[in-house]
Amino acid sequence: MRVLVADADEDHRQGLLGVLRTEPGLELTPPAATCAEVVATPGVDVVLLVGCLDAPDVPSALSRCPDGPARVAMIAEGTDTTDLLNAGAQGCLVVSSTPLQIVAALQAAAAGERADASGGQVTGPLVQRVRHEVSELTDREVDVLRLVAAGLGNRQIAERLYLSRSSVKSHLAHTYGRLGVNHRGAAAAEARRRGLI
Repeated sequence: MRVLVADADEDHRQGLLGVLRTEPGLELTPPAATCAEVVATPGVDVVLLVGCLDAPDVPSALSRCPDGPARVAMIAEGTDTTDLLNAGAQGCLVVSSTPLQIVAALQAAAAGERADASGGQVTGPLVQRVRHEVSELTDREVDVLRLVAAGLGNRQIAERLYLSRSSVKSHLAHTYGRLGVNHRGAAAAEARRRGLI
């Protein structure tokens, strides 16, 4: 899969390229610093648009090449994704996304998955919606995440909290959806980032 990283910030672009170079199956093309360079770069499967790259021009640049490569936008937390998705981005990621989340989003976009621009739930690993209502975690879910963050396995958590293993798994599954992640390590990291644990 050929990936083009488009970011006006040279330092940030180089950091992303450094992370993505270590991922198997990704071939990085020379990066772009403007929307015009993105549109003019041939042979790309997925474009990763980062931050405020020509901010007002990003939707128009996306709409100028509807049959071009898949596009994933990295945006600041709290940014409305509607214009980007309506202009043709397959999905959006918050800039604090992990390398694993970035690669999953690129692969999903290359496979043709799209986020839903109608305000419904987005599909696949393309992004957790940036503008969404997040349900509060229950006290028990927070307790489970604290123990996950401490390195305990499901059996140990079940024993410590006097729960069945299936209850621990159920609590974890609920936290994944509420935190917009897909595994226990990411759930603990996101809960820490949000100050929940």
